[in-house]
Amino acid sequence: MPGDIAVRLATAAGRSRVVLPATATFGDFQEEVKKRTGVEALAQKFAFDPKGQKTVGGALGTPLSQLGIVNGAQLHLVNQDAEIAAQILTKQPVPVEPEQQISKSGDTTAAQSSAASSTAASSSSGGGPPKTTQATTGDGKKADPKFETFDSFLRNRRYDIASLPGSQKYVSSRLTDKGMIKIPPSVSIKQQPYRHVDTLSVINVPEMEHFIGYWQNELLENAMQRVGWMYGYYLEDNNYDEGCRAVLEGIYEPPQEVAGEMAVPKDDPNRVRVDKIAEALGLECIGWIFTTLPLEDGLFLSPTEVLRIARLQNEYSTDIHFTRYSLSKFVSCAVRPDASMNGLPSLFPYMVSEQVCAMVRDGILSESGDRTHCVVRDGEKGELISDFIVEGKANKRIATDFFIVRVNDTAPKKHQRMFTHAEFPRENRHTHPQRRADLKKYFRNISNSEPSWSRFADFHLLLYIAQEIDLDSALTICECIRDRKEVPEGILMIINQLVQ
Repeated sequence: MPGDIAVRLATAAGRSRVVLPATATFGDFQEEVKKRTGVEALAQKFAFDPKGQKTVGGALGTPLSQLGIVNGAQLHLVNQDAEIAAQILTKQPVPVEPEQQISKSGDTTAAQSSAASSTAASSSSGGGPPKTTQATTGDGKKADPKFETFDSFLRNRRYDIASLPGSQKYVSSRLTDKGMIKIPPSVSIKQQPYRHVDTLSVINVPEMEHFIGYWQNELLENAMQRVGWMYGYYLEDNNYDEGCRAVLEGIYEPPQEVAGEMAVPKDDPNRVRVDKIAEALGLECIGWIFTTLPLEDGLFLSPTEVLRIARLQNEYSTDIHFTRYSLSKFVSCAVRPDASMNGLPSLFPYMVSEQVCAMVRDGILSESGDRTHCVVRDGEKGELISDFIVEGKANKRIATDFFIVRVNDTAPKKHQRMFTHAEFPRENRHTHPQRRADLKKYFRNISNSEPSWSRFADFHLLLYIAQEIDLDSALTICECIRDRKEVPEGILMIINQLVQ
């Protein structure tokens, strides 16, 4: 809101964004921090630097502005007992163990695989350390050889967002017989130097194995494709300076059809219910995953894929960043046969640049049949469209490589995923439709020695219960799984009657 003070709060456990009225006092700020971290006001210790040398504090009634706490300021809560979740966007804490440092895909070569098939998906995606030696920043974190993190990029440019691609408008003009004609300025096509998500962590490996295995074993021989919505959450990626990690917990496969060479979701009345289940678990839609055949000419993404990803990133954009800059953390994950893996499927996570998102938003690119380049549309009669400069020359055909933002991918060696099971049949598979008998079979194979929440901790089981039994009961079970607490006896009795 205009006039508010947005403070970026960094703690030992993660970071959050605290927004208070411009008239807020230090006491108001401390109370809000207590709600978010569990640290009592009298015990809170703040500093402008992570080492706690530039301390800040004052009387409860002191206005924040008098303490140097202004809009966009970053404060460090140096208490080690803070409990805030290190989530970049919106959702509440999810109980996970920290990941061990493992190898990542390098950005200086073609994207490497993280999951190849039901067996290959369980190993680290990078296949070993990057071939190039990575430099380190002053605080010891790895400096990515190609992309900066977004907040680091902004910090080095004094938080200027006016010149960023997402703030630009690609507006055409019209020839007229009267007055001056304003010619649209030329636009240089440049590769984006920063990214909003640095790593995609496949924390639920069995979920990925099921998705890839179904495509590989049931659909690929008939050249059919598959698509799914990825659900998870965002954490700070400590491998990078103010980095962001998207964590995959579940994949929802919507009703879909094949259009051309890609699978596309149909209108899905159940998507609202799926989002409610995810929200009760503390999850949100972090991206989508799609299967394709290998691309020609060494392409990473086809023009059709670039345009579709840009539309999705625009749809899933948000302005909750403290600068109010509209950005997207929506990750796209392609699954393709990989020649370097003897044709086994591999993961290739990407985003596309804000420049191409803005061009798609403003209707500059056409739906051409070009298989290697994005094409600027022709102007209508009397319409003037900007010249797009590619490597110093005006060109309407733009190689997709200019728009690609690569994302690292990992499969942690040790982790605690939210869902302890992944056996329940997936939804919307015409070859394997869900049946009530699946419910009995599922619980017959689950040990009664497990905690009740763990027996229900299967993403697709929860979706089935919400659709076929009762949404409210499913939401209650979700909260039990999220908080690792026992499921109420009344709900257990209902389920037990159904599976007898």
